[in-house]
Amino acid sequence: ADSIDFHQYTYPAGDIEPNEPALGRVMMAFDPHCDFIIAIGSGVINDICKMLARVTRSRYMIVATAPSMDGFASPSSSLDQEGVKVSLSSATAWAIVGDLAVLRNAPTKLLLAGFGDMLAKYTSICEWRIAHIITGEYYCETVAAITRDALRTCMQNAPKLLSRDSTATKSVMEGLVLSGIAMAYAGVSRPASGMEHYISHLIDMRTLAFGTPADLHGTQVGVGTLATLKLYEKIRTLRPNRDKALKAAAAFDYALWTETLRGFVGPGTDMMVALERRDHKYDLQAHAKRLDTIIANWDRITAIIDEELPSYEDIHRVMTDLGMPVTVDEVGLEAASLPLAIKCTKDIRDKYIASRLLWDLGELD
Repeated sequence: ADSIDFHQYTYPAGDIEPNEPALGRVMMAFDPHCDFIIAIGSGVINDICKMLARVTRSRYMIVATAPSMDGFASPSSSLDQEGVKVSLSSATAWAIVGDLAVLRNAPTKLLLAGFGDMLAKYTSICEWRIAHIITGEYYCETVAAITRDALRTCMQNAPKLLSRDSTATKSVMEGLVLSGIAMAYAGVSRPASGMEHYISHLIDMRTLAFGTPADLHGTQVGVGTLATLKLYEKIRTLRPNRDKALKAAAAFDYALWTETLRGFVGPGTDMMVALERRDHKYDLQAHAKRLDTIIANWDRITAIIDEELPSYEDIHRVMTDLGMPVTVDEVGLEAASLPLAIKCTKDIRDKYIASRLLWDLGELD
């Protein structure tokens, strides 16, 4: 090893955000003779170095210091771009090293953040299946099963996490890595990310725009999962009403809604507006077509909810037993703002999620 030339860059002490300045710093320090990048860290370091690997066309590996998020094996990076939390195509790791002696001694907050990111897989798989029915989006049961099985193992070992049990820590780390592999197989983030991630993204975007508080990604995602489970319990009680849904869509004022978005999200609204220009999800004919599909397949949709989702109470109890935050005001969003945040999730990206289903049904307000 002494004969191997290398160049090392260490970020200054303090919090690092996954944004343009942080990526720019490491790019400016990059030695063009380098042909292999080794990142040592977790979420932010992983996201930045994967993007560095893509830009420099270098091979890349991550040495994990905490099992805190599911991006180790995914082919994308979650970054802040011009005030918007975006997922950009980056590089896939050639190797992922997770030493249990290191991982099990990571700060408890980081261990629980990883567990929170795993909880998201309940809603992500559910929404992927529902979107497949309503929009015809690609779905692969083999890929979904990878995530589902990893989640099951993780939940079985959850009670032992706080004691830093090696098996429990391993189940979280393996679950996070397998979730990333599932995303790589699918070519999209669907196997691991749904509306619960959009709630987390909104918290981050408000932090960028207004300086409001935020927490770790996985911690926010865990809380977002609880909020999403509560929303699906509402959906489960509904029956589609065609007239109500069509009237609600016709009455929707997109210009007014854009101003509401801008007030709540800030500059990130511009990217959301650009996305709507491309996707036309509020187009009345497109809505009517989706509504017909929803009504014709309502029993299938509710069956998927029953098959995939645990109860809000069960997950709330698990999180409470572990000492995890369970309300949005614990992770930087005022409780009174949650209904508006849920409405905003339908505009963040192009995934068909619970809030879009409720809008299509005329039941989001």
